[in-house]
Amino acid sequence: MKHIHLLFFLQLSFFSLSAQQEYTKYFTDDKLRYDYTITGDHQVTRIQDMNFYREHNWSGSKLNLIDTFQYGELLLEVFDSSTSKLIYSKGYSSLYKEWQTTDEAILSERTFSESVIAPFPKHSIRIKLSERGFDMRFKEIHTTYINPTSREIEEIEPFEFVRSHHILVNGPVSSKVDIVFVSEGYTSSEEEFFFDDVKKFSDILFNWDPYHNYRNAFNIYGVFVASEDKGADIPQDSLWLNTALNAGFNTFGSDRYLTTNDICRVRDVVAGIPYDQICILVNSDKYGGGGIYNFYTIFSTGNALSEFLFHHEFGHGFASLADEYFSSIVPYNNMVNLNCEPYQPNITILINFDRKWKSMIADTVPIPTPYSQAYTDVIGLFEGAAYTSKGVYRPCYDCSMKSKINNAFCPVCKIAIEQMILFYYTSE
Repeated sequence: MKHIHLLFFLQLSFFSLSAQQEYTKYFTDDKLRYDYTITGDHQVTRIQDMNFYREHNWSGSKLNLIDTFQYGELLLEVFDSSTSKLIYSKGYSSLYKEWQTTDEAILSERTFSESVIAPFPKHSIRIKLSERGFDMRFKEIHTTYINPTSREIEEIEPFEFVRSHHILVNGPVSSKVDIVFVSEGYTSSEEEFFFDDVKKFSDILFNWDPYHNYRNAFNIYGVFVASEDKGADIPQDSLWLNTALNAGFNTFGSDRYLTTNDICRVRDVVAGIPYDQICILVNSDKYGGGGIYNFYTIFSTGNALSEFLFHHEFGHGFASLADEYFSSIVPYNNMVNLNCEPYQPNITILINFDRKWKSMIADTVPIPTPYSQAYTDVIGLFEGAAYTSKGVYRPCYDCSMKSKINNAFCPVCKIAIEQMILFYYTSE
C-alpha cells in the first residue's frame, strides 16, 4: 500500500511540474484583459474589439489551464499562433446572453460592453470567442489576434480612488480560489462599514457546506470605492443614483434582479487585485441580487435575507448552478431546450442523465420522484426547475437553489461546488 501511495504522489508531482512548465512556456505572471462590445438580437450576435490591457497578478490556476466543465453561454479560447495549440480556455456567461432570451431581443438589437481575462502571453496568440446555441453546442462568433508587444496593449495600474485590504490569505494566488469583494453604493463615510460587511460575508461563506471544509482553499480581498449616493438605482420607482459601479434593480423588468451593465468599470476598480471571482456588495436594504457564471456575483447587503442571497447568487456565479424554482415569473423565454441536455450540473431533461446524478439515486427511490414529504431527505428526480414546471428535473425536494433557506444546498449542488473549488485549489 505504501508503494501505491508513493507512486500516486510521484505521478501527481510529475503532473504538477509538467503543467507548471506548460504555463511558463506560454504565459507570464501578468493578466491580459480584453474588452469588447457584443451586439445582436435573439438570433444573431456580433463582437467588436475595444481595448486590450496588461495588468499585474494573474491569479488563476497555473495547473488547470483548459476548462473541463464546459459550463456557461460563452467560451473564451486562447491558441498559440505559431502552432495553433489550445493553451487556455474558460467558459462564462454574460448579461447580454440573458437579454437574448427576453421579449425585447425579439423586437430589437442591443449592445453591451463585456470583458474577459486570461494569462498574459509571451508570444502571439489567437483568441476565439464562441457562443452556445439553442442546441447546446458552441459556435465561433469572433476571432482576434494579439501580439504581446503591440502598442495597442495598455498597461493598467490599480484604480486611483480605491482602498483595498487582505481579508483572508491562505497562500499563493495561483493555488487558491481568490475572491474580491467590491463596494457599490457605500459613501465615502462608510468605508469602515463596508470592510465590516466584507468580514461578515467572508464568515458567512464558510458557515455553509461545503465551503466550511475548504476555508484554507480561499484568499479573500476587499476593495472600497466610494459612491456619491447610497444604494442602487430603482428604475420602477424613478430612483436614479450616482454610484461607483452603476448598479440597479429591475433588470429586464424583474423587480428583484440587481445587476450592473458596466463590467468594464468593475474591472477598472479591481485592476491589480488578484481574483478568480468578483462579488459586488450593494449597500441597500432592498431584496435583490444576481449571479452570472464567471462574470460577477452581486447582492444587497442590508436585508434579512442577505445571507441567503449571497450564497444563492454565488452558486450561479461560481459553480454555474441553475435556479431550481419553477413557479416564479421571470423575463426569460425558453431558457431550457427540452431536446438538449442543459449544461448546468443540478438540472436535467434526462437525455444525458447518466452524466448527472443518476448514480446517486437509490434503487428504492421512484423515478420520477413524487413531490412528497416522504422524499424530503433523498436524492431523486423531482420535476420542475429552471423556470419550467414540466420536463426539467432537479435532484432534491428542496435546496438553497430553489427556496429561501440557509445552508441547504442539496448533495448534487455541494459536489458541483466542491469540484469547482478543487479546480482552482492546490494544497501545499
